[in-house]
Amino acid sequence: MPRRSKLSLRKPSVDRPKRPPVVGVRLIRLMDDLLAGLRDADAHGNRVLHRDHVVIAHLIAFFNPTVDSLRTIEDAFDRPRIQKRFGVPRITRCTLSDAQRVFDPKLLQPLVDALARRVRQKNGGDARLDAITRQIIAVDATCFEVAARILWARPRHPGDARGTVQMCLHFDVLHGVPRGFTLIDGRSSERAQLPAAILPDRLYLLDRAYQSYEHLNTIVERGSDFVVRLRRTANFMTVADRPLTAADRRAGVLQDLEVTPTDRKQRFQMPVRLVEIAGVDAGRDGDGDHDGRGGSEGGNTVRLLTNRFDLTAEQLGLLYRQRWQIELFFRWLKCVVGLLHFTSESHAGMTLQLYAALIGTLLLALFTGNRPNKYDYSLMSMAVSGFLTAAEVLEVSARRRAERQRAAERQRARRNEKKSR
Repeated sequence: MPRRSKLSLRKPSVDRPKRPPVVGVRLIRLMDDLLAGLRDADAHGNRVLHRDHVVIAHLIAFFNPTVDSLRTIEDAFDRPRIQKRFGVPRITRCTLSDAQRVFDPKLLQPLVDALARRVRQKNGGDARLDAITRQIIAVDATCFEVAARILWARPRHPGDARGTVQMCLHFDVLHGVPRGFTLIDGRSSERAQLPAAILPDRLYLLDRAYQSYEHLNTIVERGSDFVVRLRRTANFMTVADRPLTAADRRAGVLQDLEVTPTDRKQRFQMPVRLVEIAGVDAGRDGDGDHDGRGGSEGGNTVRLLTNRFDLTAEQLGLLYRQRWQIELFFRWLKCVVGLLHFTSESHAGMTLQLYAALIGTLLLALFTGNRPNKYDYSLMSMAVSGFLTAAEVLEVSARRRAERQRAAERQRARRNEKKSR
């Protein structure tokens, strides 16, 4: 009997299916061309840790809440397998700390602009606002507490034990995407940052903190418009009384006037219009759910000042309600993402981390095709860690979004039933 060769005893080979690409890598691939531009701008021949590597490290930390310090970032990229997967070198905490300090965060604004242009979904929009072709930009600021030892981050109030920094954000409310921000210390005026950031062909939604006639004139001079909520102390004289339509009255509009300031030192270069609306509920998001902050502006009578005479009073009320989208984004950063701790104490390093949060949010919106919610972020965090595939993320995300939509419709039906009684 012939001897059986060893080769014939081997089990037949089985073609194993290839593992799907890691979701974290797929997210990075969505902005490969943008990261390449960062690398091209980094021309130093002896540099090993480049700007695109720093951005990737911060993005991975953004999608992993436990990676919240320089040491944990160093641990995350300590293995050669992870370095090869994301195309980065070994990142030590001391090198990353130096990189945060010297990195110019303004280089990331073109990345934010490019990603925002790619995101095409509409969030919380209303068909009655489709006639407004300009970008509708809400402007507001939020505070972050930092360590008291950070000298440049002065506290908001002299008696505070911790330092404070403010993020002055511009947010495209109809598309649900951030457009840019400025980071200042706690005692600086957020209103003073507005003139440098005004762009043409925008409609700016402003709260009472931005009531500055000089700044409003600047907005119009640069080819944009404004809708600002007035303080109670703002006084105007009536120039003309504008008639109200039935739709305006149903929307709670009390009066629509062409006005001029009573103070002779404060004058506008163009006609302005004051609309007073009762029961403006700015504390609900696009699904009709409360945002958890109690809706501090909900149910109050508000006075809105604008230079737009072509819009109906009803449309102006709808516009001001859209301003709440920026508050929801602040809640996203603080409550969902948990961005309450900075890995750097320098102004550049903190700004870099906030830019990474904006870029990560835009990537998530681009990946899912919707405004990100807490379920999307949780799923993507698990996917970046290797628990889920990209297809599973999209499947579960769609199911959760459909569940929330059905719940919102039931809640809306119950409210309508109560009103009809």
